[in-house]
Order: sequence, then structure tokens, then C-alpha cells
Amino acid sequence: MVWILFALLGLTVVRSSPAQSISVEIMGGTAINFPTPLIVHQSGYPNIDTKAHYDTKPLGPEFPYYVWRISRWSGDGAWELSQVHNRLFLTNPPPEIQYFAIHYGYSYLLLGHAWRRNGWIYHLGIGPIITNPETEVRNQKRTVGDWFFDGGYYISGVGLGVAAERDFRISKKTYAALEVQFTAASAWDVPIANGYAEVPNLALHFHIGLGHNF
Repeated sequence: MVWILFALLGLTVVRSSPAQSISVEIMGGTAINFPTPLIVHQSGYPNIDTKAHYDTKPLGPEFPYYVWRISRWSGDGAWELSQVHNRLFLTNPPPEIQYFAIHYGYSYLLLGHAWRRNGWIYHLGIGPIITNPETEVRNQKRTVGDWFFDGGYYISGVGLGVAAERDFRISKKTYAALEVQFTAASAWDVPIANGYAEVPNLALHFHIGLGHNF
């Protein structure tokens, strides 16, 4: 349906770019998070080890799901920096967990490379996982914070992402972008009250947004 809509709007596939350029993309979307282990370590208690199912809730509450990317192109290749602001809401908590969400960001901050081939753009990136969890485990609450290392955002692990993107021309320099991405992360130090959690993630993402070449 989305492809038909773009065709009706008369958009054309972006097939080339200047030899040297910088592109900026901002996209929304959602993710399907696959079931993964969740291990909670809390001082004075045995570990909680469960198979976690997560909802994304891309439009809220609080901060929505989003993606941004900055790419420096040289011919058909680019070095780039991107962020995938994923959101995790635990939907099958065991009795010891009253609430477990990382909705201010289970964020992939990725440094990587892109290749343009036959009208498609392929992305590969790796980088830290930055989290800001809100949890209540055994009636001990941890609320979201404001900034790094003050009880807010923490570097909790490492992740990677691979993506395939298709662009459609809107104007000479502006384009619409459609993308599918797979991400994998190992986050071994997500803070909770009096402890930490191991929160790996495997997800399939779907993005739509705008880009501009400078």
C-alpha cells in the first residue's frame, strides 16, 4: 500500500547522488521485538530469569520511537552516524516485577557504513546501547533520570544494525525514505533499584521518513 501511494504521488526512485554530499534523515516507525532472556540481579535476592516479551508502543506514552541518521557520501559509499530510539515495555512480567520499561530509550547509537546498489541503500553499523529504564522490582522503584550518570541515561551494552533502504525523490534534494532494519544488542548493565538487569534485544524495525542532501 505504501509503495502504491508513492507511485500515485509521482515520486521517483533516488538512483544517484553527487560525488560528495551529506545527507540527513529523520524517520518514525515501529519495531517487532522478539522474545529474549531477561535476567534481573537485585541485592539480597535470588536472580529473576525469564523469557521476556516486549511491546514497542511507538507513539507513546512519553517519548516516541524515532530514528535519525547523518551520512557523508563519497560516490556510492558513505560513513554515517545514526540513532535508533527503540522502546521496550515488558508485557509478561513475573510476580516479582511490577513494572519494567525502557521507554525513554533503549537506543542504538551506531557508527557505520552505507552502500548504494541498484536503487537500494544498505547500512551496517555498530555502537553502544544507551538506556534510561523505569522499573519496579519487588516493590523497589527506579524512575527515569535526566542525563548521563546521574540516574538517567547509561551506556549499558553494545549493539549492531543492518538495514535496507529505498528512497523516493520529492524535490531536487529532498526525498522520502522507506527502510527495514534488523538490530541485535547485548545490554548487560541496565540499572534497576539496588541492582541491574541483563536485557538483550533482537528486533525487526520498519521506518518511514524524510531525508535531505546538502
